[in-house]
Amino acid sequence: MSWSEVAPGILGLALIWVLPGYAVLRLLGARGLLALGAGAGVTSGLVGVLGIVYDLVGVPWSLTTMLLGLLLAAGTAAAAGRLLGTTTDPAGVTVAGERRLRPVERGWLALTWLLGGGVLAGAMMHGMGRADQPPQAWDAVFHLNALWFVRDTGNASSLGGLSPMYAETVSPFYPAVWHALVAVAPGFDRVTEAANASSLVIGSVVWIAGLVALARVVFPARALPAVLVPVLAATYVTFPAIAVSMLAVWPFALSVACLPGTLALVIATMRGVLSWRMHLALAAGLVVAVAGVVLAHPSGLFSLMLLGLPLLTVLLARQLRRQARLGSPVLAWSVMGAWVVGVAGVLLFLVTFPPVRSIMDYERGGQDSYLPGIGSMLLDHPLIYVYKITSVNLVVTLLVLLGAALTVRRTHARWLVASLLAAVVLTLLAAGPPENPWRVLAGFWYTQASRLNQLVVVPALVLAAGGGAWLARLAAARLRVPVPAAAAGLLVLVAVLTSGLRWTSQTQVMASTYTTYPIAWGTILEPEEIEMIDRAAESLPPDAVVLGEPVAGSPYLLHRADVQVVHPQLSPIPDSPERTLLEESFEEWETRPDVCEAVRELGITHVYADSLTFHDELNAKWEETTPGLRNLDPMGPGWRKVDEGGSASLWEFSGCG
Repeated sequence: MSWSEVAPGILGLALIWVLPGYAVLRLLGARGLLALGAGAGVTSGLVGVLGIVYDLVGVPWSLTTMLLGLLLAAGTAAAAGRLLGTTTDPAGVTVAGERRLRPVERGWLALTWLLGGGVLAGAMMHGMGRADQPPQAWDAVFHLNALWFVRDTGNASSLGGLSPMYAETVSPFYPAVWHALVAVAPGFDRVTEAANASSLVIGSVVWIAGLVALARVVFPARALPAVLVPVLAATYVTFPAIAVSMLAVWPFALSVACLPGTLALVIATMRGVLSWRMHLALAAGLVVAVAGVVLAHPSGLFSLMLLGLPLLTVLLARQLRRQARLGSPVLAWSVMGAWVVGVAGVLLFLVTFPPVRSIMDYERGGQDSYLPGIGSMLLDHPLIYVYKITSVNLVVTLLVLLGAALTVRRTHARWLVASLLAAVVLTLLAAGPPENPWRVLAGFWYTQASRLNQLVVVPALVLAAGGGAWLARLAAARLRVPVPAAAAGLLVLVAVLTSGLRWTSQTQVMASTYTTYPIAWGTILEPEEIEMIDRAAESLPPDAVVLGEPVAGSPYLLHRADVQVVHPQLSPIPDSPERTLLEESFEEWETRPDVCEAVRELGITHVYADSLTFHDELNAKWEETTPGLRNLDPMGPGWRKVDEGGSASLWEFSGCG
């Protein structure tokens, strides 16, 4: 399926992700780019809450019910804005001192957004190949089948809504905001196309909108940083390309993409001489946006703390200093003391909370030295070293350093530097030697450097935009040319020095889990195998239940052909002894009555076999826990071949009666 065929669906997904939250914020009294940048976070928060509530009261999840819930939220926001008088408040600007963009500045912003967002989307589409091309990464298999189950069950609750992924053996908390939105997006026949489209929307719309909003509130009197941000964002491979391809962690990617807009809303809520009504209205929107970041992925809470604590501390200190000057020094010092104690208490609680502790204890290897991690961040090269260096991002790194130096010298937005340093340190801890005792601090993000590195990009881009704007004004003054001309020249220079805004690196990363064989992390599906899976919708009966080694590709039958499978994900399903027995011993079905009993118990009618091995040219994905399903050789009585494709085949199995 071509990208042009799903273009209406991509547009529809972008609209339902941004417009509801934008409308809520506008009706509360927020303005322009702030409402647009934080809109996706607010929508995500509302969707997360609606998904839980609908499940509790028995309302099925669908596009219609979701939109009705969002419409109700917009109506509530309109009533609150009218009651508070913030919708028509002439002082209802986002930040004190901010000026509205002039028409020509809006035009320049639209142009740079089209360029930066277009490059990100174009590189993703080129790397993915087709709109219906399935990604081959561990987490991708889980999320694609989770989308199918949301459609099938009408349950999008994060509190057990994805229990079918665990064969109903457990009902764990699992963040389902991304699944809730993408599953009901209009214009997509299958979830593969919807998931691939969500990568474009997250990167080119949600992410850039948030960065533009953050640049506007950090530099309220200047438009140029916001104008530069979209193009600078396109030079980074770390996010969104790594998140939506190599890692395939779409929920985490959504949480990260909503971070800049939420931070912008934090500044707008707490900074500036606004009426208490406006503060209250913005705070209401902020609560929902924070819920969106956290419900999209629980690590969003720690991401907000990592990037937001320096900001909150600075903003609170300014307010308290003002109170102290007005004659309340004791109260100011008391509040600041309470803030420090409160933050320390929350951190202590989190590191001892059992669910969080289980995440922090996740064991992951690292490098023997910190130098490779430092080099990767300076070049913006993936921290997983399976990619060739086809382009570097040194020019934007220099802009980041320039922006940081200017920020420190001017004592403006120095929290960005603190947030940048904190994210860099934690990334290096995750990437470095495992024996470092401080490495446990990276555990909030599964001690995965490639996740933490995505947080570095948020303050880095805003600092780079500030440094770039200063450099453009300096060049304009020295060369005696208009500032827009100097800024355009700077962007051209960035494009040239980053080899076309990192196009080759962007496409290489995306293609590594979609179209480049062997797949970077182990091949699951050959092209002919994908065609066989798609044919299974016709070649297999409606009541078929297929057993197969998960890493060989059998889970794809569920979301691509609507065929039930024993294993809907690559990870073993807990508390399912029948599945565990088959994973270990199915090949012994002729001599093991207990194996046939498990086959009958699970209602298995067909078997998915694959002869591709780890040592073949295509480098098959390998999993040690499923030896009983690996490289099956279906022969003799009880087996009838239904279809084949590449090294895989589908068989009707009647050997167990």
